[in-house]
Amino acid sequence: MDAPRHAAGFMTGTSIDGIDAVVIEARGFGPGISAKIVEHLQEPLDDLRPELRYFAQGGSMTAAEITRLSRRFGELHAGVLNRCRGGRSLALVAAHGQTVTHAPPDSLQLLDPWPLVREAGCPVVHDLRGADLAGGGAGAPITPRADAVLFRDHRVGAGTLAIVNLGGFVNVTLLPEPSDADDGIFDGVEGFDCCPCNHLLDAAAEALLGTPFDVDGGVAMTGTPDEPAADRLQGSISKLFHAGRSGGDGDETRSLAIEVARSAGSPADGLATLHRAVASAVIDCVQTRCDERGIQRPVEFVLAGGGVLNRRLVEEIGSRATGRVRSSDALGVPAQAREAAAMAILGLLAFDGLPITDPASTGRRTPAIPAGRWCGLDLPNEF
Repeated sequence: MDAPRHAAGFMTGTSIDGIDAVVIEARGFGPGISAKIVEHLQEPLDDLRPELRYFAQGGSMTAAEITRLSRRFGELHAGVLNRCRGGRSLALVAAHGQTVTHAPPDSLQLLDPWPLVREAGCPVVHDLRGADLAGGGAGAPITPRADAVLFRDHRVGAGTLAIVNLGGFVNVTLLPEPSDADDGIFDGVEGFDCCPCNHLLDAAAEALLGTPFDVDGGVAMTGTPDEPAADRLQGSISKLFHAGRSGGDGDETRSLAIEVARSAGSPADGLATLHRAVASAVIDCVQTRCDERGIQRPVEFVLAGGGVLNRRLVEEIGSRATGRVRSSDALGVPAQAREAAAMAILGLLAFDGLPITDPASTGRRTPAIPAGRWCGLDLPNEF
């Protein structure tokens, strides 16, 4: 049996609420790769959070301020890696960086990788979206091939699985049953950006409750949705998917969502209405994508991301889904660790010379080129 390779992955999402670090143990190479998560660490961004949020929301900074923020962010990554790696020797580290703008063909994932290179003592790859963008793609969603690896043991005989990441903006991977071909693990796999989620729910919680978010959806759980208002808002949210939008920070419908929530009888009713609208939009977008692509509708929805902790959101999705709904934790992939683990897997696939994106997911129009910016490839063994 091949000796395992350990790789670390980092992710900070568009909600900018913390940093996730994962160490995976991988066996095999290329399409034959399998992986499991062996360490996962979550840490707050502390004093970097307001600066990152300000910059990501369009705030102006000088070149010196941007450079300093990038360096400090890299130093934070290095410190988290030191606490997460557990003394393991790493084949590579893949770091997503913080998305401060994503408007294809322009995109920027902020990160100075060199503090991480110094701490890791192995190759570090970042800017994983750039090659796809250069080929005419949207650079997103980037995780479908990694999901095919993470959930490969749950796909045979199961029908279509929908991996639904409930982050600031929802993205979905559709995993059909794999073919018998040598590289069949990636056949028919595709993903798409769906609609705003936590961006809207958190903005409404801040407006109505004066808190950054509704903890576990607790206030929303006590409310009664306004059905007509939820339907109208769901239509506006779903329009982003039908327009082919790739990601976003929620500005597209934030004002409308807050207005709908405020017009309800109580903050609880307003938040419940928003949760129903977002859940309905997610199911509508998934079913529409399957029907348009001739893919069997999902027999199971596997939920991941920070929204898994939101009881009201999970309940609303479960009441609308036509298949089984459960957290990725039940399949051995901690919901909060999935994206960071995906980065590590994508790093390994890129290192093995495979494309990490598919035209069906990103719209890339030209052949794939090697992905990522690599640092530290020629480090001496004693580094």
